[in-house]
Amino acid sequence: MAAGLLMAPVCVLGLLYHKPYIWGVCPQTLVVMFIRQSLHAYDSLGASDYPDLAVAALYYPIIAWVLSRAWRHGSLGRISLGVAAWHVAAVGLALGSVEMRNRMWGFS
Repeated sequence: MAAGLLMAPVCVLGLLYHKPYIWGVCPQTLVVMFIRQSLHAYDSLGASDYPDLAVAALYYPIIAWVLSRAWRHGSLGRISLGVAAWHVAAVGLALGSVEMRNRMWGFS
């Protein structure tokens, strides 16, 4: 649980300061941000907003809670594989979402 709570500020600060590590650390936030941006007019800053920051702040504490429950119930292996698969899928979704946003804005 402590690791999940410590990762939340890393994700939030990485998103606010446009750090490249966010692509690997918290791609779920990028998925939300790029989908949200594709639904609205062009934003020259590409800045994050409250929904993106909420995902960045809550994702790792929730995952830590899920994994701690799985560990207590003896299903950590199966659940952690699911979490890892979702993380890899989120990286792909983030890449697809930025491509969709850029095509909608005419940057491709």
